[in-house]
Amino acid sequence: MVEARRLVEGAVDTHVHSSPDLVERKLDDFELVRQARERGMAGLVLKNHFFTTTLRAKLVASQVPGIEVVASIVLNQPMGGINPWAVEAAGRGGAKVIWMPTAHSENQLRHETGPGVRPHPAAMHLPGRSAAVTVFNPDGTLTADTEAVLEIIRDRGMVLATGHLTPDEVDRLTARAVDMGIRKLVSTHPDLPGISMPVELQKKLAERGVYFERTFNVTLPRYNTLDVAGLAARIRDVGPSSTIMATDFGQPDSPTPADGLESYIAGMLDNGLSDDEVRRMVSTHARGLLEV
Repeated sequence: MVEARRLVEGAVDTHVHSSPDLVERKLDDFELVRQARERGMAGLVLKNHFFTTTLRAKLVASQVPGIEVVASIVLNQPMGGINPWAVEAAGRGGAKVIWMPTAHSENQLRHETGPGVRPHPAAMHLPGRSAAVTVFNPDGTLTADTEAVLEIIRDRGMVLATGHLTPDEVDRLTARAVDMGIRKLVSTHPDLPGISMPVELQKKLAERGVYFERTFNVTLPRYNTLDVAGLAARIRDVGPSSTIMATDFGQPDSPTPADGLESYIAGMLDNGLSDDEVRRMVSTHARGLLEV
């Protein structure tokens, strides 16, 4: 673990959860960021499925200096779905990552109708109202609001993250984003069961300039999509040059994000990825996208 501890220094975890939240979390914002700073990490992206983390990030950064605390917004129903107003406000407040719907994506909601599938931890429903957020028109093109959101992302130099869209939707969304001039593109945990993006499509998107945020939670019992060796093999197959290592941790039953990232690094080293490859995946790529 000595080498893993060294590679944590300068790392950025692009996908962490903390409290305050509407669901239980392992750590609050301040302790999360303090632990990351103690490991020498360069930054964290605070994610919340219900609210933008813009103001929280500013508060934490003012109290825990020496590490970048990056804000984001997830376009689920509590934020108005695909809401250009919310995205513009988040951007003015310093948010750098815009996530497409997660718990309220049509894909996630369909996935949850399958046998034995548990609802997303951030599931929220209102009687008589559809929870689904509409990203695409019936003909497969982007809605006017989605186009407006992409324009804001482009003009503000923010990162477009694909949330829980289907592989085909990720393909169409990122193709249109590239046409519009967006260059900071991240496919969110493509190996999660509800997404399960085919490897050949991942390779196609990598050629388009899309990064894959491969979260370590896919190796844990809730998902068991890939074991650590399988995750390393997937990275080698698609390529370290398009991979961002992140944890998606913060749940009460998961390791702390800082511990989880160190274990992730150790697992990749144990499975043959080089120090240089790991450093690029855990630090260089994310720091370039987020400018931290």
